[in-house]
Amino acid sequence: MYIYQVDRRLLQTQVRLASSHLRGRVLNVGSGTAERYSPPVEVTEYVRMDISGGPNVDVVGRAEDIPFPDASFDSVLSTQVFEHVENPELAAAEVSRILKRGGKLLITVPQWNELHEEPHDYWRYTKFGLQALFERHGCKLIQMDQRGGYYSVRAQMRIRFAIDKWHLHSRPILGRAASRLFKVWGSFAIWRDQRDTSVANRKHAIGWCAVFEKA
Repeated sequence: MYIYQVDRRLLQTQVRLASSHLRGRVLNVGSGTAERYSPPVEVTEYVRMDISGGPNVDVVGRAEDIPFPDASFDSVLSTQVFEHVENPELAAAEVSRILKRGGKLLITVPQWNELHEEPHDYWRYTKFGLQALFERHGCKLIQMDQRGGYYSVRAQMRIRFAIDKWHLHSRPILGRAASRLFKVWGSFAIWRDQRDTSVANRKHAIGWCAVFEKA
């Protein structure tokens, strides 16, 4: 059951806007079994890879050992995956390896999240750490977009706590009612972040959306 969360609302917008960088043959690293994002029209082939097989998974594989030859893809998409990768250095090297020269990577990561998918929840990233990780493996940063500020972080934390505390995903009637309340609350938090351009506010982020180009 879908329940509104600030993080998901902002994440969908970020990926939709940044996906214009994706073109040609695209690999989705850690796609999951649900179709979350529609590939842009410039994509000629869209390959979904996940650690487990299932619906909407074309290839089973790990980010640390991508089962494709060098320079096989024009673009790579990876959303909310690298916090679950035990060895991000190896995974970043693999992404760079399978990208063609000039190919683009669109990646999203959390700076704040509750523990999830335990025990395979290893890392959180600042924008500086994410940039340094991929630049060590030959990828140049093209753009970095922050997901949320102080008000969005605070709202997301409280919404996520309520979902887990009251088991809202398994209580449809209460979950749907709570989702409507969360949407009002979350939309107000996003609005406040858009209007507060202070340094103090920008020091807080739910996460990041970055685009890199293989040098």
